[in-house]
Amino acid sequence: MKRLLILCAIFLLMSSNVMAASKYVKIEPEFLQPSQSTSSEKVNETLAIIFSKIKPVINTDKYPKYYHDFTLVKDDGTQNKAYYYVKYSGAELIYNTDTNELKYVSFRRPELMKCRIIYDYPSGQLHGVQIFVSDKESFIYSPEGKYVDYAPYVKEVKEKVIKHWKVPPRKQIDILAKGQKDLLVQMALTLNKDGSVKRCKILKSSKIKALDDNAGGAIKAAAPFKPFPKDFFNEEIVIILNFNFSL
Repeated sequence: MKRLLILCAIFLLMSSNVMAASKYVKIEPEFLQPSQSTSSEKVNETLAIIFSKIKPVINTDKYPKYYHDFTLVKDDGTQNKAYYYVKYSGAELIYNTDTNELKYVSFRRPELMKCRIIYDYPSGQLHGVQIFVSDKESFIYSPEGKYVDYAPYVKEVKEKVIKHWKVPPRKQIDILAKGQKDLLVQMALTLNKDGSVKRCKILKSSKIKALDDNAGGAIKAAAPFKPFPKDFFNEEIVIILNFNFSL
């Protein structure tokens, strides 16, 4: 009898978790002002629809924890190159390219402006909403619907790295290149909340070790960076840095 009661309690607990994960809530988002974007009206329309009925938590049990041979989603200009994007059972799974571990579960609304409703894995907690105007303009909203502007911080990090980037003399680059034209090094810089470097990964190599090392040296010299502003809700951010030695 005691065992039966324990099993019933476990079942009820599981049922309550499923119910909690299926509930929708309404959140009042922080709408954009016309001065913030020429597309503010369209962005606000999308915001109003998304936050009028949104799940604060989802069940993530059915999603594979690790990426292996999944088919990747074609980039529509909204992807971060430090992640793999995979279509799976109505969701878009976002895997870390370093660890192959599932980082986020996101959902798209094809009838709306390009956007992602993003949940943390494995907790299933709402991480945020991102709305894309273009590959150069996007808006990120916290689980409470607050607009968080990451652009100034990202710009400051990039400027600090460029300041510490000691580009080799043109003659030395030409000798190293041996006629090679594409000398772009693309790095994914992951920062912790305190501004320290969590990891730095080469996404695109110049195929010349000295130039790849030169780009990595600029990041090392610039670190550490400022802690995240108080309104940032991420524990880490990934910033893509391009070092073009072809210029």
